[in-house]
Amino acid sequence: MTGGIPMKIWQTKFWLIALCVILVMPIIKMAKAADDTEEWHVPPGKSEIANPFPSDEKTLATGKKVYAGECLSCHGKTGMGDGPKAQELEKKISDLNSKKVLDQSDGALFWKISTGRKPMPAYKKLLSDEERWAVVDYMRKLCQPK
Repeated sequence: MTGGIPMKIWQTKFWLIALCVILVMPIIKMAKAADDTEEWHVPPGKSEIANPFPSDEKTLATGKKVYAGECLSCHGKTGMGDGPKAQELEKKISDLNSKKVLDQSDGALFWKISTGRKPMPAYKKLLSDEERWAVVDYMRKLCQPK
């Protein structure tokens, strides 16, 4: 009789785990789908931050260099989201030429570059403030509204 009790406990645990997986998986999928389509909101106050660096030849050259090394592979040569790695990603890459992107303030773009959102990495620890602001300037020059 005692030999049957551990088996029942094991079976009960198995079915509880299976039930949890069945119930939790759709929630995880919905959360992932919401994250992929949800607007990327910038925290209050971040959009108002002004670029502290001048938009000059040096800044644009820095921005171009950083963009080529960090952004081009996904966003493409002209920012259209058609870089060589873009097709490998599950999520569609933003077209930096879109009105939706270009209408954002420099502060909002800087914050997004800094914090990232999958599949884009956070660049706060990878690039200096000056380099991230330079990318914003370069993007403004590179991209044209549609």
